[in-house]
Amino acid sequence: MRKFHSYGPVNPKKHFYVPRIELVDICVQSLIGDPDESGHYFTIWAPRQTGKTWLVEESTNTIRQKFNNKFYIASLSMQGFVDDGRHDIF
Repeated sequence: MRKFHSYGPVNPKKHFYVPRIELVDICVQSLIGDPDESGHYFTIWAPRQTGKTWLVEESTNTIRQKFNNKFYIASLSMQGFVDDGRHDIF
């Protein structure tokens, strides 16, 4: 039996959810662009717990499935990064 879920990752087998197929497709298309040339980066602006991480994960999973090894996918988290005023990081 599925349940309503208001935080954390959504498990489609356990939780009610609305598939966001069109949103994922738009994100994937923006990232890959023309596969023989290049795509584009973009930012996702949304309040907490609105699915930003989910969108990134679904998009990268879709790219891996559709394009196999044509793209290298890397993740970079800025969580935990603190600007302490020093700019000698590099």
